[in-house]
Amino acid sequence: MSVLPDPKIALAQARADAARARLSATVSALQHKASPQVMAQDVADTLKERGKEAVGFAVDTAKRQPVPVGIGLSLVGLFFARGPIAKAIRYATGSKSKS
Repeated sequence: MSVLPDPKIALAQARADAARARLSATVSALQHKASPQVMAQDVADTLKERGKEAVGFAVDTAKRQPVPVGIGLSLVGLFFARGPIAKAIRYATGSKSKS
């Protein structure tokens, strides 16, 4: 003789099985998102988008205000070339000191 399960127990078991399946799917999705390859790709995509936005903003600014941007870029160039410029000045003046 077989005993029929209580409908409440069967319903609770079905709900538990469904919750377990949802939890398993969530854990799988999180494991996929947390993998180093996926995280690296997400970061690369984000940096690419932000870089494009920044370049677009810089180009728009340069079009609207070309003189200040040109002066700023010239100053940055002079800053990075300060060593060779100082060396050329020392050479031209015959100075041997490296001050």
